[in-house]
Amino acid sequence: MSEVNESTVGKSVPSKEAPIDVNQENEKSEQAFRIFNSGIKRAENLLSINLTSTEDTLSISEDKLEDSYRAVIVLGISALDAYIKTFLIVKIKKSLLERNLSRDLKIYIKEELFSKDELHQVVLENNFYEKVVAKFDQDFEKRSFQGQKSIDKFMKLAGFTQVFKQIANSADRSVDILLSSIEEYTQRRHLIVHCGDHDLTQTELTENKIKKEYASKCIDLVKLIVKEIHKISQSK
Repeated sequence: MSEVNESTVGKSVPSKEAPIDVNQENEKSEQAFRIFNSGIKRAENLLSINLTSTEDTLSISEDKLEDSYRAVIVLGISALDAYIKTFLIVKIKKSLLERNLSRDLKIYIKEELFSKDELHQVVLENNFYEKVVAKFDQDFEKRSFQGQKSIDKFMKLAGFTQVFKQIANSADRSVDILLSSIEEYTQRRHLIVHCGDHDLTQTELTENKIKKEYASKCIDLVKLIVKEIHKISQSK
């Protein structure tokens, strides 16, 4: 049996002449952006939870306000996760339909979606595209798109190489600061979710402090990343 390589993967995907509704694909991409904006709005609401519609300050204890800021971090990183996931599913399915697979996507199909034996069985079948899409849906359902390494890896599948460098250039920001910031907030999200935001290095049970400004900067960061990815994707 001949070896299946990157050039073989996707050979039986429908040809470029297959009908593709470009407007529908663009609408799906826009939907990912709308999902993010809806999710991040919830986080923004928590930043001003102690303010009335007339900007009067409500009497809410500091510990409860800090918990709302912690929720901002969780919701903010989760909104970014949801955007990346939805965005990639749309872009990757479009690439498969157009038979325009990046090298990283071909390798991913070959090495991570299918076992070697499975791939030999299905790679030349007429419904290969449908089987790949089904595998992607299953695989992405269980994956997290949090942290710069994960985002960078999966964005390559859709043809976005060095995505954070692209974002930094587009937004005129330092790529090093951008990377360290997303990693910092991702790790803080994990600490809040998995450790109750406690400093486990201390002998006494110690809760980490958090300020409104810190939570607000998290929202600014994820909004910047999504806005720039959306802008870059529209120019492709």
